[in-house]
Amino acid sequence: MKDLFVKKNETMNSAKKFMTLFPSLNQEELDILIQSSTELRVKKEQNIFIAGEKAYSIYFITSGCVKFTKECDRNRSIISGLAKEGDCFGIYEMFAKYPYYERTCTAITNCEFMSVPNVAISGIGEKNCSIYLDFLRRICRHSSMLYNRIEGVRYKTAKQRLAACFLEIHPYFMNRDNVKRAYLNRSDFADLSDMTPETVSRVFSELKKMGAIEGNISDFNIVDLNLLKEIAEEKSYEN
Repeated sequence: MKDLFVKKNETMNSAKKFMTLFPSLNQEELDILIQSSTELRVKKEQNIFIAGEKAYSIYFITSGCVKFTKECDRNRSIISGLAKEGDCFGIYEMFAKYPYYERTCTAITNCEFMSVPNVAISGIGEKNCSIYLDFLRRICRHSSMLYNRIEGVRYKTAKQRLAACFLEIHPYFMNRDNVKRAYLNRSDFADLSDMTPETVSRVFSELKKMGAIEGNISDFNIVDLNLLKEIAEEKSYEN
């Protein structure tokens, strides 16, 4: 009886997660997704997939944070983006002509996520195309974020860009649990904020002097979240 109760609770939790991710689906369609999905846990620094692997599934993060890296030469890779709780990835590969991952996905905290086979999503899409609209909304939000990031390089100061970068993943820097806390180095922040590592160090020192953060670049705390938001949102057109 106890095992049955636990299983029922897990099913209800899965249903709630998918209802949030796919608000346009009915209960029967949600049940199909739940039955075909797999709940997975990965440890910090473990790869979820590697560039070049064939893409069979779409992933939904229910806990934790991951990074995506791309090889730019033989000895260096750059972070192309992050995903955290509530985000999904693998969408682009599902609709691509050649469904292979072009980047590597690695957990930067302990993570929990749900894996849904592409065939299950396509099967629902044949009867209810609104599931693709749910994906399109996510793609549009991500595209908007990338556009703002590109525009930020042109119109925002280095201080604004680094502050915005810190805000994006601040919940994982606030967690003092070692396996739930995200750690990134100076080069990582340089990739994410589109500046040189040397500029990251300089701007980090400026943010410390202003009282927004404390510590060092690889292990810091946000002291004044509101101040950091004000810095990131300050309207400026300085280069």
